[in-house]
Amino acid sequence: MTGSGFSTRESDQITLAVPHGTASRRTLWGRDELLDKLLAVVRDEGYEEDNGRIHVVQGLGGVGKTSVAVSVAHRLQRETDQVWWIGAQDASRFNGGLTALARQLGVPDKEIAAGRLADQLWRRLSALDGPWLLVVDNADDARLLDGPGRLALGTGLVRPHRSPRGLVLVTSRDGQTQTWGAHAVLHRLTPLGDGHGADVLLGLAGPTAGSREEAAELARRLGGLPLALNTVGRYLAAVGQRPARFRDAGETATFAEFRASLADGGAFPHAGTAAALAGIWRMSLDLLTERGHRCVRPLLEVLANFADAPVPLILADPAVLGEDEAFAGVSGAEIWDALQVLAGLGLMDLAAASGVDTVTLHPLVRNAHGSPGKYALNVRLLNRAARSEEAGIPEDVERWPLWSALTPHAVHALAFEDGSDDERLFLDAWAAANRVARSLTAQGHLSQARKLLEELVLRLGVVVGEDHPLALASRHNLANVLHDQGHHDQARTIYEDILTTQHSTLGEHHPNILTARHELARVLHDQGHHDQARAIYEDILTTQRSTLGEHHPDTLTTRHELAVLLHNQGHHDQARAIYEDILTTQHSTLGEHHPDTLTTRHNLTRLLYHQGHHDLAAAETAAVLSARRRVLGPEHRNTLVTQALLDIINAARAEP
Repeated sequence: MTGSGFSTRESDQITLAVPHGTASRRTLWGRDELLDKLLAVVRDEGYEEDNGRIHVVQGLGGVGKTSVAVSVAHRLQRETDQVWWIGAQDASRFNGGLTALARQLGVPDKEIAAGRLADQLWRRLSALDGPWLLVVDNADDARLLDGPGRLALGTGLVRPHRSPRGLVLVTSRDGQTQTWGAHAVLHRLTPLGDGHGADVLLGLAGPTAGSREEAAELARRLGGLPLALNTVGRYLAAVGQRPARFRDAGETATFAEFRASLADGGAFPHAGTAAALAGIWRMSLDLLTERGHRCVRPLLEVLANFADAPVPLILADPAVLGEDEAFAGVSGAEIWDALQVLAGLGLMDLAAASGVDTVTLHPLVRNAHGSPGKYALNVRLLNRAARSEEAGIPEDVERWPLWSALTPHAVHALAFEDGSDDERLFLDAWAAANRVARSLTAQGHLSQARKLLEELVLRLGVVVGEDHPLALASRHNLANVLHDQGHHDQARTIYEDILTTQHSTLGEHHPNILTARHELARVLHDQGHHDQARAIYEDILTTQRSTLGEHHPDTLTTRHELAVLLHNQGHHDQARAIYEDILTTQHSTLGEHHPDTLTTRHNLTRLLYHQGHHDLAAAETAAVLSARRRVLGPEHRNTLVTQALLDIINAARAEP
């Protein structure tokens, strides 16, 4: 045996030739920029800072890393015969390839036998004239590249060199920078976009399989993964070449048919596709498990059970996960490490959007690992997140990005729960979804909020009954949305029904009763029943002042609505005095840019306009508009209302 662990005689049987086959003949869609950069290193075309460094093409299994390496190698073979290919799937193949290359470059057998293979090999590679390429393919377990040294420190069996026109190109699923060290250049290979994905499908299946638009839709459903695209394209081509009478039941011949077969998370109709993808994920997870990451499989399953949307990391709460037997004894540090290595292998992406840390699974990875029958843990995670201090209250504008990220998962949890006879689990799903609906309402997404609340009300009526406190809470929230949408009669009916139900059990001064009466008064006001609404407001205020105090937020809200009513009745001086007093309190407790403060400021500027103070009203309305655009966004309904008010005021100022 040699010092490399591979006998000299056996190394003679190792080929260093570049693989041929379909990958070398296909057009490599969507990879031109990367190919140009890698080729430029060898051609000495302006990438001096990358010369001598290890270039690692990294990404999800099946994303086309080996295809990129094959394409680079075949192009360079037209320019030089110094192109070598070593497989790194296992130690035997890798060590044998290094030994074969060393002998080809003239390293004496005695140097190899003495354990100096790496030093001698890289000395000779560094001294080569002209362009050369060494590909180390499928180095998913980068520990094989260490040898007696350390890959990350530049002393491994693969290391940087001093040749000005040499390229060391490694393909691997491992994209962690600490694996490769500072002397490596990582090229993250991502799935193809819809356009290039359509090119792949059309190139293989041909136009008889459907239109470009249909191909793009299927490519999107396949997540742009080249392995899936190529497998599906070849399958459709094979089916399409047979007359219809010779096709078996269930076989699909068009892009639209194949996509339809995948609807709602269905399995691939072609067993070869499913088997190939399952093998990819299994190998990746086996590798991580072997490295001691014991929770990667259950964690991937949990994440895959959430909606097909970015998953906020708040939903991977170690405290909740630790309550499940699959995570028994697993620490928060281990869960974080598992997320990092799963991302490093390309099975997921870790990113931050609008200040929310999220993880996104490739759709095919999600399909392969989701277990819809095991949703209980996901519901517990969702409920805990929705009640957490980090999430805060749904109406808090600063927390809206997080609530927006939680929304698809709350809706998905209800779909998971459908048909379950576990009442406690449903109520946990309800709690999260109800808070999400409140956030949607506050953000102005009324149609989305209404749809969710109608579903909750319907389901609660079946599970706990229409008069259950939780059902009444969702009905109340639904009435709020209906009111804001202008459906006053429907909202009024719900509020009156809630009051009838709760009066006998809670009493007229209970906070829930006061809230329902307050909302009923708002509807009555908008319906033109001003005296009725005013009587309710004044009665509520009497109770709130005695129990909560003059400056409690609930008291201020009622006073504000009373001021709006007085304003609309023409009692401008009374209304202005209330607005200004409320603003004094809100400025000191909430701040001048809080949404509630801005609402009061908006209504005060409207009153100033009605009093004839057009210039003052215009200046203040412009300030409120600027603040609402910044705080709520330019498309929020409150922002648009302020814009409309400013337009009216400016039009009045322009009149002669």
